[in-house]
Amino acid sequence: MKYDKHGFNNVIRLGLERIEAMLEHLGRPDRELKFVHVAGTNGKGSTCAMIEAALISDGKRVGKYTSPNLVRVNERICVNGEMINDNDLDEVLTRAGEAADSVREKLGEEPTQFEIWTAAAMLHFANCKCDIVVLEVGLGGEFDATNIIEKCELAVICKIELDHTAYLGDTIAKIASAKCGIIKDNITTGKVVTTAQLPEALEVVRKYTEYHGHELIQAKIPSADAFDGIHEYFIYKGKKVRLSLGGVYQLENAAVAVSALEALGVSEKSICHGLENAVHHARFEEITDGVIFDGGHNPDGVRALNSALDRYFTDCEMNIIYACMADKDVKSVLDILKNEKRSFIFTTVSDNPRAMGAEALCELAKAECGISGKYSPTLSGALELAKGLTIICGSLYLYSDLPKDKINII
Repeated sequence: MKYDKHGFNNVIRLGLERIEAMLEHLGRPDRELKFVHVAGTNGKGSTCAMIEAALISDGKRVGKYTSPNLVRVNERICVNGEMINDNDLDEVLTRAGEAADSVREKLGEEPTQFEIWTAAAMLHFANCKCDIVVLEVGLGGEFDATNIIEKCELAVICKIELDHTAYLGDTIAKIASAKCGIIKDNITTGKVVTTAQLPEALEVVRKYTEYHGHELIQAKIPSADAFDGIHEYFIYKGKKVRLSLGGVYQLENAAVAVSALEALGVSEKSICHGLENAVHHARFEEITDGVIFDGGHNPDGVRALNSALDRYFTDCEMNIIYACMADKDVKSVLDILKNEKRSFIFTTVSDNPRAMGAEALCELAKAECGISGKYSPTLSGALELAKGLTIICGSLYLYSDLPKDKINII
């Protein structure tokens, strides 16, 4: 099976016919599993990480399927916090590839890489006899390949914002409808967990939840109080819990995770362990002293990044190393980030046909945002230009361009 680290979303064809046919060919391994299904625009990965850590602490054998990967494709399929090894990956990809060949002959359509990987993940989780799988939606919800599942313990809808408008719609309500497609009759707990949504998004979430006869649980987001470095303290059942994931915005993700875990009947001790020990790279992660990486790439994500910078580094001068995909709302993001105490260095995500060039990005920033910055075609070159506190942001794909001794993923 051939693949590349950025190839999964190069071809997006939403729909469930191909993945259904693939799983039928494989004997429907998904029917052997239970799932926590997580959708939303921002916060999915961090929320999944906290849920995973708590469920493992609670004695469950836990699968987790997420995207995109940062450094190794193996990251997408994990069991009890360990990414799939190369031998097991080759085995399930080979079988998923055979299923894809069958679908190609049967339907005359080519399954996408994401569909192939979703089928492979289901095989691995079934082989490992996972008690429960934390399943992150790839894109949207209703017609995402992950929505083929028939046993769902709980549906979780994280923050909904404008993103992927070419595929999901150009309004919050349309995007919310796509993401709420994971809310179906098959939720065995009868519960849907969400966060403090925009009014038009919350209305859609309520409508879908009520239509399917489920209970809507809206997480209560705590006010920011004490913090330690870049880590917040979360008060749970009167206990002060230090979140392992950096950034003030993790309070919201933690609140959603706690609501989900309570709905699943997870113990208080395990919930606290999950909040204190979750691992999720590239989200306000301190790479080394004075260098922080954050994968925020849309306006809402960058506003969250800004809130963290304002909280932990008040009135500090800093470098912003920024790179992005060419199809992103660059002007809106840079307008949010620009600040008189921030110097900008633009770079390019390597080996990615969707990436915007560093020089073009620098020119756009000056012409449309009034930002006069420097640029380097490589992240290593940009880091050499940076002096003092440095924030790397704009694209999760940029993480793999970090110097290898600075990457915390094995």
